[in-house]
Amino acid sequence: MDGHTLDFSITGLGVIVPAIRIGEHYLVGDQRRLRLKLDLPVGPVEMQVKPTRYESLEEDNSERGYVIGVQILAMADDDRTTYDKFISRLANQAPLD
Repeated sequence: MDGHTLDFSITGLGVIVPAIRIGEHYLVGDQRRLRLKLDLPVGPVEMQVKPTRYESLEEDNSERGYVIGVQILAMADDDRTTYDKFISRLANQAPLD
């Protein structure tokens, strides 16, 4: 399923997806683990994540679907380095005024 990110941190992120299930399987649930691939400006990374919460986007919002908060469980060392570098760049950017 394609989606996009809402926010990032070292330990997790928020993603927006068009649906909360694929077929009969919910993306969020007890013991649910997902493989997430991010196409970042510094290169693609893959990670295993655990959904921690979700909520439906409001009808009057410009987007439809669901926001899912996920906790990062694991990623390859190279992917972790790329991801951390990206987070560091975001953290060091000057605020947009």
